[in-house]
Amino acid sequence: MGSIEKRGKGSFRLSVVTGYDAKGKAIRERRNVKVRNKTLARQELAKFESEVLSGDYTKPTYTKLEDFYEEWLTNYAEDHFAPRTKNEYINIIQKRILPQLGHLRLMDIKPMHVVDFIDQLKKGESRFDGKEVPLSSSTIRNCYKALNSLLSVAADFGLIKNNPAKNIKLPTNSNKNAISFSKGTIDYIIECIGNEPFEKQVMFWIAFVTGCREGELVAIEGRHILPEKSAIRFEQSLTQVKGEGLKVKSIKNGMDGTAAVPVELMTMIDKIVKEKKRHFMKLRDRWYDPEHLYLFSDELGKPMRPDSVSQWWGRFRKRYDIGNVRFHDLRHYSVTYLI
Repeated sequence: MGSIEKRGKGSFRLSVVTGYDAKGKAIRERRNVKVRNKTLARQELAKFESEVLSGDYTKPTYTKLEDFYEEWLTNYAEDHFAPRTKNEYINIIQKRILPQLGHLRLMDIKPMHVVDFIDQLKKGESRFDGKEVPLSSSTIRNCYKALNSLLSVAADFGLIKNNPAKNIKLPTNSNKNAISFSKGTIDYIIECIGNEPFEKQVMFWIAFVTGCREGELVAIEGRHILPEKSAIRFEQSLTQVKGEGLKVKSIKNGMDGTAAVPVELMTMIDKIVKEKKRHFMKLRDRWYDPEHLYLFSDELGKPMRPDSVSQWWGRFRKRYDIGNVRFHDLRHYSVTYLI
């Protein structure tokens, strides 16, 4: 049951009764509209009544985006993101999103605000490093993902009816640094890797053969090596969390499992495992973590950071003029080489 109340010239308040409380008092939902006359107001009332009674109505919220951010952080981000992703999103939200959109009420944010935010990121002045070039398309996409997460959760929590960031078109990757997955490049990398220290060679071959990521590579322990099956068990990953150090987490997308490796590689791995065990026996009291024997670690058993792998690989690429092949790209090179 609905009613109309004139509030002023061209202004009406619509009211729809949704039920009654324990004392018999009507429970109402209200909406203010601006139309020329009462006839048009009745049309708006019919739409409003249909929306409320069908369950499509979302009660207006006056919460600002900057205030909702704290709720998103506490009630969502902590449980739904890996530490690295969470910290990246927090950095983006605090430095980019809130300064531009934080003052807006959730109910007032429209798709155009999201489009304007993305357009602003495309300009050179959006950089924090002083370079007068636009942000990369991947950085812009990460900023969008952070904003989309905020607004998507707000919709899930019933604070807004729809996520205004949904279906916004993003800039495509320019592909300026396209990688050529040629057999010649792979053969050259294999030739050059033989000049690296033994441990680095093993790191390369494990990544190349199994397709594991940097975090999964440095998380391999002696217990994950299965000599009888000539295989490696992948069940965890390491990540560097700012202010907290290295943290163990599950493998991305829960894709843990066992990967077979050539006997020759297993022999190389076994050599490292035995050497780590000897170090452990000598330094037991000073060992980084007596419960873990990481395959790639320093003299005290502390595992390598994932970014240390990428840093070594960057120096390796530069020494041999290999180009823009990232360590992560070995996952794709592996598949190409198998084909």
